[in-house]
Amino acid sequence: MRYEVLKKEPVARFYYKGHHSHPVQRTILVIEETKDVIKGYELRAGSEVRPFKKAPVRGYRKDKIALVKQCGKRLRHRMPKNTHVSTTLERKELLDLIDKGA
Repeated sequence: MRYEVLKKEPVARFYYKGHHSHPVQRTILVIEETKDVIKGYELRAGSEVRPFKKAPVRGYRKDKIALVKQCGKRLRHRMPKNTHVSTTLERKELLDLIDKGA
């Protein structure tokens, strides 16, 4: 079954702290978003990158999306100190996914 992708900023990139020892990088094409949940095609999960045709539809709770301070040293050192309490969720246009990849 295929779902319609959102028209405005359909690409979401974030680190997700689920049942892992550390936050894992995710890239999804958003099909639905509510106040608590974001749902979409999972194109990237950690180091695994999938083509769109093989991407499963997954939902993520927004309260489990990691903050910058919960991530590793590499990400924390790239970000200014005052942003360490902000979320890692970034919404982008579809062109950004084509340009930079998953």
